[in-house]
Amino acid sequence: MSKNSHSQSPGNKQVKSSVLKEDNLQKSRRKPSGDRGRQRRDLILDTAADLLAEGGTEAINTNALADRANISIGSVYQYFSNKESILTALGERYMQQLSRNTVAALQQDVSGLDFAAMVDRVIDPMIAFERQHPAFRHLNAGQEGEGILAEGAKRVDQEILATIYDLLLRVCPHLHPTQGWQIARVTKALYKGMSYLIQQEKEIQNAGGDINDMIADMKRMMVTYLEDRLGQLTVG
Repeated sequence: MSKNSHSQSPGNKQVKSSVLKEDNLQKSRRKPSGDRGRQRRDLILDTAADLLAEGGTEAINTNALADRANISIGSVYQYFSNKESILTALGERYMQQLSRNTVAALQQDVSGLDFAAMVDRVIDPMIAFERQHPAFRHLNAGQEGEGILAEGAKRVDQEILATIYDLLLRVCPHLHPTQGWQIARVTKALYKGMSYLIQQEKEIQNAGGDINDMIADMKRMMVTYLEDRLGQLTVG
């Protein structure tokens, strides 16, 4: 083997050096330790969420973050290496909150309720949660956050589907599994339709539409569908 075969071109050395620098940069990111560290990290994420809600992903940069949060740019870089890492952390936090809220709503006691009251009790808190977090419409809308939230969204979707199925079994204990999963998927699709409307809320309002009426229409569709599929099974 020739001596030249062991040598590296300047370009390769430069690439390797860049990779090592990036690795070191990532390793140097401070993990929040203690209440003060967690509070500082939460402040950065809360501020990023405000900027995201106001101007989309383009509004997020370290200068704007530091200025709005009244901290130094260096403080931002202590916790996050770049814009993408901030959006990733925001997405992960949102998915955790969404999962907890949605599962809690679906696990409520619905015994003795008719389908209209059951849908109100379960769906209303889920819709309210999504409307209280306008920042994440930008991530869910498939803009820059498409890759960031894709895996988390898939996990939450599966969790929602399974919890809807469990709810259906509580309402109809003798429901056949195949039929139960089919009804659960259609019910989830109707809920996702409401979620989509919430993502389009500003556009709907600007066009003179009423988002509350549209959500109410979709809830009625859900009630009608559940009554049609499960009404006879819940008698007696």
